[in-house]
Amino acid sequence: MIDYHFFPLSESSLMLIYPNKIDVHENTFIQQLAQTLQHTTEISGITSVIPGYATLTVNFDLLQIDQATLRTQLTKQMHLLETTITSTQRIIDIPVCYDEEFGPDLQAVADFGHLTIADLIQLHTQQTYFIFMLGFLPGFAYMGSVPDQIAMPRLATPRKTLAAGSVGIAGQQTGFYPVVSPGGWRLLGRTPLKLYDPKRPQPRYHAGDYIHFYSVDRHDFDEIYQADRAGAFQLQIHQRIGDHS
Repeated sequence: MIDYHFFPLSESSLMLIYPNKIDVHENTFIQQLAQTLQHTTEISGITSVIPGYATLTVNFDLLQIDQATLRTQLTKQMHLLETTITSTQRIIDIPVCYDEEFGPDLQAVADFGHLTIADLIQLHTQQTYFIFMLGFLPGFAYMGSVPDQIAMPRLATPRKTLAAGSVGIAGQQTGFYPVVSPGGWRLLGRTPLKLYDPKRPQPRYHAGDYIHFYSVDRHDFDEIYQADRAGAFQLQIHQRIGDHS
């Protein structure tokens, strides 16, 4: 069992807190526990669950369950999950155009890592990134972990406006901006995919998935952009069995 402790946020909210670190195995457990609690009929009174990097907040109805009983039931579910947790990983391929127009911080991050821009792109695309949680903006995925060599801190002063689809890094995190917004992450490129659609509020990826970025040129960017907006682009999704390491 992963170390944890309970913290009462309020009379009707209980937070499950794990060691405060970015850990794939720990976050995978939190995500699967959240999914279990959303669908279980074993515990009455749960109104919502909110997973974070290393926390799980459980909101509940005091008229249906008290906090002491909820703690007992949660502990039971956690022990059961430890023996049944799955290791199937979903990997989603996301195209990115690493053009300097789309990635104004490419040179700065390359200099930070003592790399050429080509080597930086190769380093950013050669691995998969685990989605720890969604937040900040609809569909904004917090992913990790970026190789130490290019884990450049975020900008001291955020930009006022970033284009939807912008892909960047902030320390050991990488992510994409699903809608136009301000932001302080170091921008490396842009994906032509429409990451968030208010008509389809559930994004095509979720916490617990892995993202693999692959590089496309400006011509491919424009073609994928048009195809995706027309509903004709097929997102590539793979499955693998892994150890969450």
